[in-house]
Amino acid sequence: MKKHLTIFFCFLIFSGLVNAQDTLTKKEVRKQQKSFLIPGRPWTVEVPLWIPGFAGAFAYGDVGFEGEDGADIENPIEPPPSGGIGDILSRLFTSKWYLKFFFLTRVVYEKNRFIGQFDAISGSVGESVEFNYNKKEIVQANFRTTNLRLFAGYKFINAVSGNKKFRYEFFGYLGVRTHFHKIYSDLDGVINKLDINPVWVEPIIGLQNQFTWKRWFFVLQGDYGGYFVDSKSSFMLSTFLYYRTGKITSLKLGWNHLNFNHKGTFLKEDYKVNVTLSGPSIGLAFHF
Repeated sequence: MKKHLTIFFCFLIFSGLVNAQDTLTKKEVRKQQKSFLIPGRPWTVEVPLWIPGFAGAFAYGDVGFEGEDGADIENPIEPPPSGGIGDILSRLFTSKWYLKFFFLTRVVYEKNRFIGQFDAISGSVGESVEFNYNKKEIVQANFRTTNLRLFAGYKFINAVSGNKKFRYEFFGYLGVRTHFHKIYSDLDGVINKLDINPVWVEPIIGLQNQFTWKRWFFVLQGDYGGYFVDSKSSFMLSTFLYYRTGKITSLKLGWNHLNFNHKGTFLKEDYKVNVTLSGPSIGLAFHF
C-alpha cells in the first residue's frame, strides 16, 4: 500500500513540475510574440489617432508665394504704432490664422529583403480677416495639400547582435509621390480670385534605416523627388518610434517634414510656390 501511495505522490509532483514548465514556456512565448524581432508578420497597417489638442498643435507651416519678378505678391508692412489707427482696426477686424497637419495612413509589406510602402499625409495653412460687427469674412487665403507616396525597396544591410536582441536594417527604395494642392484667396468684391489646383506625380529616390530592440522599433527615412519633372521638386523626412503592445498591435509616435517647390502660370503670369509643412503623428499599428 505504501508503495502505491509513493508512486501516486511522485506522479502528482511530476505532473505539477511539467505544468509549471509549460506555464513558463507559454509566458516566454507570449513575451517573444510581442517583440519586433520575431518574424512571420510581413504586413503593417496604421490608422491615425487624432487626439484633441495634439494633431497639428506642434506643427510648423510656411508658404512662400512669388510673382514673375521674384518678389512676394503681397509685401508685408509694419504695423502702426500703439494707440493709433491700429487699435481702431483691431476693434473693427479680427484676423484668424490656422495650421493643421494630419497623418492619414501607412501600409507596409516587408518580407526577406523586400519592402513596399504606401502612406498619406495632409495639411493646411491659412488666414482670414473678419469684420467684427456682422461677422462677415472679407478676406481669406489658404493652402491645402494631400500627398500620397508609394515605393518599393531592397534591404542592403541586415545586421543582428550576438545576443539576438538588436537588429539594424538599411534599405534603398524607388517610388512615386503624388501631390494634390489647392491655393485659394478671396477678397470680397474682387472678381479675380486666386484659385490654383496644381496636381502632379513625381519619381522619388530614398533611404530608410530601421533599428529594432526587443519591443522597440525605430525608423528613419528620407527621399527626394522631382527627377525628370520640370519646375517641380520636393523632399520628405520621416521618423517613427513604435512600441509593441501586443501580439498584433503597437503604438506609434512620429514626425513628418515635407518641403516642395512648384512653378506655374496664373492669369498669364508666372508664379512660384515654396511650401514647408512639418508635424507630428500618433497611430495605432496592426501587424499580421
